[in-house]
Amino acid sequence: MKAQTFLAVKFLSGKERSFLVSFLTWMAILGVLVSVAAFLVVEAVMVGFGKDLQAKVIGFSPHLSLVLKPGASADTELLERLRAMPGVAGVARLVDGEAVLRTEEDETQGVRVRGLEPGEARFPPSFQVFFEEGEGWDSLRAEGEQVPGILLGRELASSLGVVPFLREGVELLYPFGEVGPTGEVEPNLRRFRVVGTFKSGYFDYDNKFALASLDQVRRLFGEHSPEQVGVTFAKPEESLARRGAFQGLPDVERVETWQEKNTRLFSALRLERLGMAFVLTLMVLLASFNILSMLMMVVYERRRDLAILKSLGMSERDLSGIFFRAGLWIGVVGGLGGTALGLGLCWLLKTVKLPLPAPYYLEALPVDVNPLWIALTFLLALGMSLAATLLPAREGRRLTVVEALRYE
Repeated sequence: MKAQTFLAVKFLSGKERSFLVSFLTWMAILGVLVSVAAFLVVEAVMVGFGKDLQAKVIGFSPHLSLVLKPGASADTELLERLRAMPGVAGVARLVDGEAVLRTEEDETQGVRVRGLEPGEARFPPSFQVFFEEGEGWDSLRAEGEQVPGILLGRELASSLGVVPFLREGVELLYPFGEVGPTGEVEPNLRRFRVVGTFKSGYFDYDNKFALASLDQVRRLFGEHSPEQVGVTFAKPEESLARRGAFQGLPDVERVETWQEKNTRLFSALRLERLGMAFVLTLMVLLASFNILSMLMMVVYERRRDLAILKSLGMSERDLSGIFFRAGLWIGVVGGLGGTALGLGLCWLLKTVKLPLPAPYYLEALPVDVNPLWIALTFLLALGMSLAATLLPAREGRRLTVVEALRYE
């Protein structure tokens, strides 16, 4: 065993006054090292980005949505019953729907409107609300003849040119309203004043959503958008396992989880991660081809030494073991070096927090290192390094003593 290891290292160092094999050996190690480091860093950033996006999505939306039957409304008894369930952190009524928003300058845009009760709504610390001076959550309610307030996503307000401190008025138009005296369907129209903006940290929400009081939104959509009861858990991942306990409650038509509402988004993220993992696997495969070509050159350069070893009684299995140990040595050195480099870069990205442009909606690159991925990446590099030794080992075994020493 010791002789095979010694010969493997000796063969990789190249002959005296010949630096080609030695150079190719270090290039093969460098190829494995760089591919492993790139795999770890990219995967850590992708996982971190996915978790950051998931936190923003479930921070703005309830973990579980109980959609009530048309015309039904959540009473106090149902809300208290839901709050008493184990694991429930919060319960809030809401109405979601789509409408057309029109400004005083006659700018229009399709928006999603969410009606909520200010005292029930729960938002994460990352959710920022910017009320104008003298305004607050109570401004969303209409008191007397006062026009009710509305909160626009920061990107939505910017794209429409709405200036909140001017208390500009906007109109929400829902085309499927009530049947008028003439028998035609008349659109529902509600007028609001902009009392502030919000920033959820997710561009699509900030560019599409508007928040208003539950009562005003219910009047806008009527029975076309049924009322919902949003349930949040201490652990969001429990929503799928817990949904069965909420089915069959009075007036509940269906139960939707946050995963089901965002299936396309998270499916796209998974597909993107798979595609990136495939590309990075090709990098490791390319590094293994470097090992293959280098070991084939070793077979050619060391054919005389291999023939002498064979004539001295070394078995074909032991000859194969030399190349196996050579590939193992390259894989271990390159894999450990790449793991150390990758983890070092991940630590650097988490510590330094390189600033990103505002359109990315990220203060810094999110990095999340998964120990399982570290182990899998190292094993992948090691496995491909060993696979690259199969062909050179076969060529070394097939080498005949007579042919190798004929011209020596």
